[in-house]
Amino acid sequence: MRLSHIVREILESVEYRGYHKAPNKDRGAPLHDLTQIYPQDIYSNKAVAYYGDNGGYADKESVRIIQTARGQPDKLIKIYRAVPKNLENADINDGDWVTINKKYAEIHGERSFDNEYKIISKEVPAKHLYTDANSIHEFGYDPN
Repeated sequence: MRLSHIVREILESVEYRGYHKAPNKDRGAPLHDLTQIYPQDIYSNKAVAYYGDNGGYADKESVRIIQTARGQPDKLIKIYRAVPKNLENADINDGDWVTINKKYAEIHGERSFDNEYKIISKEVPAKHLYTDANSIHEFGYDPN
């Protein structure tokens, strides 16, 4: 593999991550205990109305996943990330922004990459996902 090809892959990898840093264990609440950052009502039937974007399917699905992970740090959660379609060997890495909601990843891909995207995914324990309470859909992946 030529050095220029390696450098291009590294730059593309960093570029698709975005400019703001994802929450992690040092600055965020884990998916399995969001009461570290949200009020208790994140686990109530009012969560979609209080914390969702517009009350649609994506909001309902994210809240459902959040509520099923409560108190279960080892529960496996499927996470998703939209990346540029041409990004080779794409993987979800420590420090990446991810979502627990495939539909939300698709929406992000359509908006961020002009429909030139693919969705990558993996299953991880709930204790590896952290939020800064900015969105019920977005989490930082911190497996360390």
